[in-house]
Amino acid sequence: MATALKVTDLCKTYITNKRQNNVLKNVNFQIEEGEMVAIMGPSGSGKSTLLYSVSGMDRATAGTVVLGDMEITNLSEKDLADARLKYMGFIFQQMHMLKNLSVMDNIILPAYEATKDKDERKKIDDNCKKLMHRLEISEIADNDITEVSGGQLQRACICRSLINNPKIIFADEPTGALNRSASDEVMSILNSLNDDGTTMMIVTHDMKVAAKCSKVMYIVDGNIKGELSLGKLSTEDNGTVKDIKTVVKEREKKINNWLSDMGW
Repeated sequence: MATALKVTDLCKTYITNKRQNNVLKNVNFQIEEGEMVAIMGPSGSGKSTLLYSVSGMDRATAGTVVLGDMEITNLSEKDLADARLKYMGFIFQQMHMLKNLSVMDNIILPAYEATKDKDERKKIDDNCKKLMHRLEISEIADNDITEVSGGQLQRACICRSLINNPKIIFADEPTGALNRSASDEVMSILNSLNDDGTTMMIVTHDMKVAAKCSKVMYIVDGNIKGELSLGKLSTEDNGTVKDIKTVVKEREKKINNWLSDMGW
């Protein structure tokens, strides 16, 4: 299996009132293609800072990040923005969309920005319609973003994250603003996308979200303290088919016990 993301000796330091705050300290890990990795840890542990630094949304102080075969830590601001646009997808807890655009226009905007070829725009539109159909939100394509539910809007954000066929999706608390029903629906979609081969790195505090990932990494005080491999979420176990809720509860228990052993 090829490596999708390799992080080596990553550090992030902030200077506040002349005081140095080392948020990330020589972080090392890698994510293989097709993995769905949850990043967990207590508040202030560096989870979101790690995601922002790894994805190039924030500049690392030291260390390297290699996406596929491309090192992104030394790219210029322009090239880094281009890499984020073409090779990465982003999903956030707060569903940032432009209020003056329809749902569909918000989804296709990154793809329009990635190419100046007007002939490509019909293909982009068609791809968007396919994504919206798959995520069951075709009926809200022309709606304003204020006219849809939170669950529908997060589905639209997932469509937007996929519009440029990214190598990896970075998600920061993607279900944090949703109720349990909508959260389960969004995670079901993300699992389906992962089954198709999409690599994902998800920051979450939600045990149910982590239980649906293939691996969990625990971060505390700016360091990765351990990794727990869960394998792909599946209802099949040695030829026996289990209820999905039972499987998730078993994985939640495994994570909870592991985190307790890690000192959380």
